[in-house]
Amino acid sequence: MLITFTSLRGSPGTSAATLALTWSWPRHAVAAECDPSGGQALAVFDPGSSMGHRGMFEAMLAARTMPLPQALWQQAITLPDGTGRHFLLPGPQTTRIAESLQWQRLALAFRTWESVDVLADCGRLRSRGMPHAILGNADLTVLVVRNDRHSLRALSSSVDLIREEIGLLGSADDGLVVVVASTPAGAQRFPVKEVERQFAKLGLPVIGEMPWDPSAATQFTDTFKPGKRFETSPMLEASRKLGFEIGKRAFTRSRRLRGRAIPEQAPARQERPRRELVRRPPPPSIPRPAASAGGGDRHGG
Repeated sequence: MLITFTSLRGSPGTSAATLALTWSWPRHAVAAECDPSGGQALAVFDPGSSMGHRGMFEAMLAARTMPLPQALWQQAITLPDGTGRHFLLPGPQTTRIAESLQWQRLALAFRTWESVDVLADCGRLRSRGMPHAILGNADLTVLVVRNDRHSLRALSSSVDLIREEIGLLGSADDGLVVVVASTPAGAQRFPVKEVERQFAKLGLPVIGEMPWDPSAATQFTDTFKPGKRFETSPMLEASRKLGFEIGKRAFTRSRRLRGRAIPEQAPARQERPRRELVRRPPPPSIPRPAASAGGGDRHGG
């Protein structure tokens, strides 16, 4: 499956949310950095640059002598979550590089990874170099919106334009869902149930909330040095629940779009991976840092 993540305005934490969901995804998954403003995740997990330059641009160059799906997989790295099932595919470092990528070819290549779900961080809508081909080929698009008055108002007034931009066929197309990003304690915010009711009137399902958890989010945006409570942090606990709901909706829509009968339920959480069209060598692993007794153990609400 190909699942895309995007935002409308501000910085609601789309990149951190994509990595957190990949980290806790119930199946094999790759976090693909498709943000045209430039990906930074490789520096989070490899701050010393010991792995050199890796990513989609390098894969496109390597694809001159090998199939693109294989070239992409060779650029992926294994996330240090201990499962061996979750990976990162670094993206373009600049907007100019992003504009040079053949996004349609990349989208089709992602499709060949039948046993691996691709969670693509596509950055902000309407930005320069937006990967429309990735969004247009998605089984589901997740729009991350901050829980504040201005962000919610901007979304409610732009729903039809957003659907058009990501290639949906009107309000009857269920390919767009919303995840609400919480705000700090004391900030003005709205009950998620109320947000859900308001957007239901526009045919836009709100499927959950990503809690305000700056300590855990920092592990995906700064330097990865997790504390002992990282795996039980509010962000990862919410990601496990959200991941199952997102995966179920994407799976259902994917089956319907491909004209196949929909089973009674989505794949089980521990589904055995199916054979892939391209044999994938194991990506290089990043050593997991020793647990920190410092800021990695504190969590926001």
